[in-house]
Amino acid sequence: MADDLVVIGGGVAGMAAAAHAARRGARVTVIEKSDGLGGSGALSAGILWTAPDRETLRRVTPRGDEELGMVIVDGFEDAVEDVRSWGVEVSERWYGQLGYGVAHRIDIHALLRAWEEEVLRSGRILRNTASTELIVEAGAVRGTRVHGHGGEDEVRGGGVILATGGCQGDPALLRTWLGAGAERLLLRSNPHSAGDGFRLGRSAGAAGAGAFDSFYGHMIPTPLNRWEPEDYLPLTQYHSKACVVVNVYGRRFADESRGDEVTNQRLFRQPGSRGVVLCDERVRREHAIAAPYPHGQVVDRIEYARERGARVATASTLDELVDEVSRWGVHGPRLRQTLADVEAAAAGSPPSTPDAPFPAEPQPLVEPPFYAVEVQPAITFTFGGLRTDTYGRALNEAGEPVPGLYAIGADMGGVQEDGYIGGLILGLVFGPRAVEAALGAPARGRAEEVSASG
Repeated sequence: MADDLVVIGGGVAGMAAAAHAARRGARVTVIEKSDGLGGSGALSAGILWTAPDRETLRRVTPRGDEELGMVIVDGFEDAVEDVRSWGVEVSERWYGQLGYGVAHRIDIHALLRAWEEEVLRSGRILRNTASTELIVEAGAVRGTRVHGHGGEDEVRGGGVILATGGCQGDPALLRTWLGAGAERLLLRSNPHSAGDGFRLGRSAGAAGAGAFDSFYGHMIPTPLNRWEPEDYLPLTQYHSKACVVVNVYGRRFADESRGDEVTNQRLFRQPGSRGVVLCDERVRREHAIAAPYPHGQVVDRIEYARERGARVATASTLDELVDEVSRWGVHGPRLRQTLADVEAAAAGSPPSTPDAPFPAEPQPLVEPPFYAVEVQPAITFTFGGLRTDTYGRALNEAGEPVPGLYAIGADMGGVQEDGYIGGLILGLVFGPRAVEAALGAPARGRAEEVSASG
């Protein structure tokens, strides 16, 4: 018997779509290649956020698809209310996530459990099962062939939603998209998102879209004696936005105030993909130790990096700090000049030809002691993906829908680039929209069900 809907990928986006379809009474099969649910979202801090308005959207992601982006901006409040409708705790709202976003913290694990229960009431979740090929009949996608513990099988449905989480788990594909060295990027996400959705979609005629040279991630200290999911958040250098960041030549290469997630991408393009984050005691006290956002971890990120084996220097003078960092292979004389340039820029006298634009409020190192941490770039998910419309319908090169095929979450291309406007929100907004398109009528929220039942 064919399902109403087949969802490939049991991460946040896939489970959001599957649960909404099940809530409507549809029979859904979720195909998940690992033994767990939630994907990279389950490893996150559970921050549901995005840009607050069109102006911010365009400023942060000027190359992103504005139409897709505005679906997220306009759909944010409905997504928050939908989380509440599952009986899941949602925090107060705050503004300024990553400096520009509107946000809530949600209990992501409770939400995943609620979604799983809903799907299993009428459908099924096939774990440790990989989708190997889409079934295309008479020009329409009608299901997928899978491989799992039971061997080869077919799962058929009225539509297929691709939600496999991006391509960051495939080193070869990363090298193709991002360039030489990308295959060595530190993976700051689940390892199972390896381009399955992209390859399946392309095989059925869907076009690629988006900034294939761009990705989301954060700078992480190096070298490390341990790298486990519980290290992802405390080792993230959120505070680098208030620091001075240089490459091995001792030169700045980015406007640090744009955020660690942007500097991270610039770092990947630097020689050896290595850099150094430098700050003084004030920045350490106010940023490196403080929670990076409401409900965030309070941890000394500099000391945590030291404990994990990273190169970390502490010095009472800037000369001592530069001498220590130069022993890491960083050009000392140029680093001294860079720190002097930042101090001059803070005083209103920037050099005529800076290595990189200065922040509006440069952060010179003034209050001892001073700190330096060697860093490397890390990747959480890719920004390129499949071309879709605003309902997640996969589109071919001519811009026409591929019948029966949808892509959501990080499998969608074009939503963002360089700058970052959210991760969890992609699934919470586009998951229900894809279900609406696939099943042919608006999904009913729990509030509507309660009202209808009297």
